[in-house]
Amino acid sequence: MTPGENSALIDDLLDRAVRAVNDGDRATAATLAGQVLAVDHDNPDAEDLLSASDHGEIRRLTIMFADLVDSTALSTRIEPESYHTLIGQFRKDVVRIVDSYEGHISSVKGDGVLVLFGHPKPHENDVRRAVSAGLDITNAVAQISEQAQRRFGVTLDVRVGIHRGVVYLDVEQDDIYGLAANLAARLTALAEPGSVVVSDVVAPLVREYFELDDRPPVPVKGIDGNVAHHVVAAERSTDVPARSVPLIGRERERACLRECCRRAHAGTLDAAGVAFRGEAGIGKTRMAVEAADMVRASGGTVVELRGSPLHTDTGLYPIRRLIERRCGITRLTEGATRLQLLKRELHSLNLDPESMVPFLAPVLGVGPEHGYQPAAVEAHALYELIAATVQQYLTACFGGGMSLLVTEDVHWYDPSTCELVGSTLTAAGGRLLVVMTGREGTWLRDDWPVEVFDLTPLNDEESDALIRALDPAVGQEQRAEVCRRCDGVPFHIEHVVAGLGALEDQVRVPEALYDPLFARMHTDSAVVPVLEAAAVIGRTGRPRTSAVRRR
Repeated sequence: MTPGENSALIDDLLDRAVRAVNDGDRATAATLAGQVLAVDHDNPDAEDLLSASDHGEIRRLTIMFADLVDSTALSTRIEPESYHTLIGQFRKDVVRIVDSYEGHISSVKGDGVLVLFGHPKPHENDVRRAVSAGLDITNAVAQISEQAQRRFGVTLDVRVGIHRGVVYLDVEQDDIYGLAANLAARLTALAEPGSVVVSDVVAPLVREYFELDDRPPVPVKGIDGNVAHHVVAAERSTDVPARSVPLIGRERERACLRECCRRAHAGTLDAAGVAFRGEAGIGKTRMAVEAADMVRASGGTVVELRGSPLHTDTGLYPIRRLIERRCGITRLTEGATRLQLLKRELHSLNLDPESMVPFLAPVLGVGPEHGYQPAAVEAHALYELIAATVQQYLTACFGGGMSLLVTEDVHWYDPSTCELVGSTLTAAGGRLLVVMTGREGTWLRDDWPVEVFDLTPLNDEESDALIRALDPAVGQEQRAEVCRRCDGVPFHIEHVVAGLGALEDQVRVPEALYDPLFARMHTDSAVVPVLEAAAVIGRTGRPRTSAVRRR
């Protein structure tokens, strides 16, 4: 048996063992795990399956471990009460941050905290949530350290390691077991104080959102072989970069965009908005990119607002990200520097910093203590003045000619940003085009002057054309299989095609699709039983013999 065939056999046995465990058939799971160990004597996944208890399930989770640096030595340098105060503040901040990203603290062991993302509530972006939480934790500890330096003459630091993998989740004990959990803890030893380190598995899933410094593989205690890791250097200032995926089909939508651009260039655009609505991965962002390319080709200005699933309750967050991008502000930029960069930005737009800073600085999270006079107005009036100032700033960003406002993922916008979009639409003067994207839902207001396109999956011919455009080397049989599996969703097609070389049997779900699909499965408690039945019945409507036999 070749190495490739041997690996495929092991993967198949493990997949069947996982299904057996989750179906409660522990005898079959043990038999299959034993068959794996007969071929691969030290396989850690098979060993984990054999040692799993009856009160949990096998899951693929994102695991974060945050560990204070030299806390034992710190405890000998200050009074016990002071040490308790610092550790208590650290844990309090970790709980607050983890809760804000809807993660779950599995255990607190001394000065280390083990956090799970994907359980008990799965999200389509749990890996991104984990890294964002890790960065926030390092920032919070840096602030605690400043206070500790002033009060006690000591400093505090933290290391954060993040991995994603298959673990045994013991629901009764609220704990996890397996190599993935151990690796997340070991990664912290590779992190410099005050930094976040991610594994090789996590890195490709977050590169779109964070800048990573790749480090060479090194040996890690308790882990066979060398471990590659990546230091999270910063959050990317441009949010999600546009994908260079070919645009296939969508002729009616493109024709509408071309006509809107022509009218905006002439200053005669009467209906300012075009909205693209549909499920995740259907191609909404690709249509927004197409509109931006058309406007830039005509010499127009493009301004982008992007919603964030991590900040749906943060007022004017898309505006904050716009200002930060234009000013070059990052997560690590201090308040005084933020204020200076904001003033420079307002000067560049011929706006008055003195009158506008008191209303824009709060949007950036910059308080008066950093060097400006707060507005002396009532809370309700302050809200209205902030909204008016943001509108003035946004209008200045457009300039005087043809322009495009891209409002991405409006279903994640807060109410204040939605109001801003609505007022921009109604006040557009013939040279501004607003392109909106969002999923199904109620985010699209009835009084917004927009033409709506509900994007549907590609048909088989269009899917085949997209596959050939992505990789001309893919054969006809493989193209047909990709079409069958992806149901015309361009994002799914893209990632399945990208994994064809590594996953010859095409059984596994690509890593980039696992969390989104798993999260959608758990949107309703009734969904999973239906999917389990559908998996047995199959696409053709006839029960699959092998599936029935295993169950």
